[in-house]
This record gives sequence, C-alpha cells and structure tokens, in this order.
Amino acid sequence: MPITSSSLTYICHHKVNLNHFNPCFWLFGYLFLFIISGCNKKTQTEKQEGGIGLVIVDISESRTGKLSEFFEPEIDYIWLEDELDEAQLNVGLHQIRFYGDKIYNLDIYNCKCISIFNKAGKYIGKIDAFGEGPGEYLDFDALTFVNEELVLLGVYPRKIMWFSLEGEFLRELTLKAPFGPGVFSEFDNRYYSYNSARKTGEFFIQTLNENLQDTINFLPYYSERLESEMSGRNYFQKSKQHLYFGMTFLDTIYQFHNQQMVPMFTFDYGNYGQNLEELKRLELRDRLKIINSRVKLFFRGQYRVSEKQFYTFFSYEKKVYNLFYDREKSQSHVIEGNLINDIDEGHDPKSIGYGFEPGKVGTRIAGKDLYHALVEKKKQMGKEDFENWANSKGKNFAKTALAAKDSENPVLIVYSLK
Repeated sequence: MPITSSSLTYICHHKVNLNHFNPCFWLFGYLFLFIISGCNKKTQTEKQEGGIGLVIVDISESRTGKLSEFFEPEIDYIWLEDELDEAQLNVGLHQIRFYGDKIYNLDIYNCKCISIFNKAGKYIGKIDAFGEGPGEYLDFDALTFVNEELVLLGVYPRKIMWFSLEGEFLRELTLKAPFGPGVFSEFDNRYYSYNSARKTGEFFIQTLNENLQDTINFLPYYSERLESEMSGRNYFQKSKQHLYFGMTFLDTIYQFHNQQMVPMFTFDYGNYGQNLEELKRLELRDRLKIINSRVKLFFRGQYRVSEKQFYTFFSYEKKVYNLFYDREKSQSHVIEGNLINDIDEGHDPKSIGYGFEPGKVGTRIAGKDLYHALVEKKKQMGKEDFENWANSKGKNFAKTALAAKDSENPVLIVYSLK
C-alpha cells in the first residue's frame, strides 16, 4: 500500500487512538516527513492536501515582524479597574477568559479564586470558595463554559463544580477518578480533560459526553517519550470551528474530528532542535537548569490557533522567537525580538501570552507600567508629534494609560488574529 497522508492518519488515529505512538507511527511518520521535506528546499513549509503541515523552524531565516502582518488593524485596551479592594488582582493570572460580556481571571496559586469583570473593566464579583465542604474546593486548575454556566475542572477534592456566570454556586458532582484541567467543546458537545499519565495503560486525554458518559481515551503513556510536567491547562485551544491539542515536548499539533485525534501540523527544527533524549536522562532539577539557560528548540505547549493561522513561541539559548504559521499558504514566519506595533505604535509585545476567546489573543501589562511607556514615548517623540499621535492613532493607548497610571492591576491588550 502506498504511503499517503490519509493512510498515515488512519493507521495512527483510528477511533480511541490506542496506537498513537507505536513504532509504526514513527516509521511511517519520519518517512512521510522525509518525502515532503525533500520536495522543495526553498519553502519553509510544505503541506499535502488533506495531510500534515510540516513547519520548518529555521532560526537562520528569522527576521523582524510587524503586528499588522498577523493581526487585524485594531487593538483593544481593557483596564481591569481596582478602585475596590476586592478588585485588586495578583501578578499571576493563569487564565483569562472572555465569555459574553464578562472577563474571568483565574488566580490558581494565590487567592485560589476567579475575579469577574465586565468588558468595560468594571469589577462584578468573585468565585472564592476555598474549603473542604460542599460547594468548596482546595484546588482547581481551569474553567470552561457549558450552556451558559461556568464549570470548574481539575478540582481537588475530585469533583466537577458548576456556577452561574455571575459566580453563584449551583451544584457539583463528586468523581471517583481524576478529571483534570480541560475544556468543553461545543463542536461535538463533549468534555476534554488532560490528566498526568505515569505508567503503561494510562492516558493523557479523556473525553466524556455532555452527560459525563461515553469515555474515550487518547494519547497513551509511553515510557520512552519525555513527558510533560506542566499542568496542561493550556494544552487545549479552540479556533472558531475546531478544538486542538498540543503538549509540551510533542512536535505535533492535533485536531479533534469525528471522535478522532488527527495530526494537523508538525515541527521540524533541523539542527536547532533540542535533544529530548538528553533531557530525559537528567533529573528534573538539572533538566530545568538547561531549559532556563542553554536549551534549544522544543514545543512548550503554549499556542494560539485560528482557521488561517497558528502561533507559538520558542526559546533558543535564552533568545525568544515568535512563530506564525500561515495555514493557507503553508508558510512559516520566525520572528526575532519583540513584535513591532505598527498598528497604533504603542506597546511592542514580546510574545502573545493569552488566548482570551477564539480569535482574540493578547497580553497584559500593569497599568502603571503602561503609563511609564507612555511617558517614555512622549520623551522620544517630542511634544508636538506626541500630541498628534495621542489624539489620533495612539488615542486608545494614551487614554487607557492615563486612566490606569497608578494601578497595579493589568491592562489587557487584545489583538484579533487574521
């Protein structure tokens, strides 16, 4: 039988995917990638129709990049106001989600709470239910939205908890088995969770239907593979039409389709890739030392996706590179340094740290730091040029920075993916 993208997908991703990482996968997979990469040496990426997109990450071809290349020509600024004491947020916000007219901010390690604001940045309320009784939790790791309700996942003690969109506790279901952080997919009306697999026979992904039945498992533990130590709360990402999965140390991004986990694109780092076998042989402490210093390229499990683009960032020997993959043209762009803000000439982001909702991504910066950037810009531009900019292209930036100038709370900077 000839090796084709469709046969590769069927062999390795049939139904419950028990054979995700058996030897046949790697044998056919490497041969498939070899054939593709040999077809055209000039292009950075190549994709067979209906097949896996091969994204070649070549540091030697990195360049500067502008926001307008990858994002729509508008930027929104939302200051989460802190006039009330209960509205003050900690530095660490592990997830920020938009839903309807509200913004939900997850602080998992400090207050173990969810602060709720409206889209104008006004404080509404908080889910703060730390405890061991009914309607309470000792830990949680992610939230999702189902039928106009907020659902907490990755809860300890083991349970799933439902709240109103305003933060009122509604009900809970105690679980016998772990059900980690994840999402609810409206595309097939199923819950998807990431669990830490540590031995043969365990799986990293579990999915249940809306009634928490019909279990399907994906991605079995494989002892020869370097496994992620991360929480997995950001491994599931949505576009406006599909649900995706990408995990630290894996080099393939998957899409869920018809209860199958289908590979969409895979990375080829060439000589810039990190030897994962080398990392696997090390103790965790020594492994982290390398990752924080002289590490080469590997996928870190943080990404954003739309129907037209895929985004992630890499670190190579302490330098950060942003990667944008044009799915329509099958072309990758490796960007060195901060992204140049040519849209309103305000903040130049180092990377895109948050996926707020499908199509909306961005970063955050403390209000007082945004104001400091405004002051520096005035010094650089001169009074007349600064006033012209602040009353035209930079109006939203300047207005928000002035309003939040004394605030420790974040200003959310929101971009729309093309």
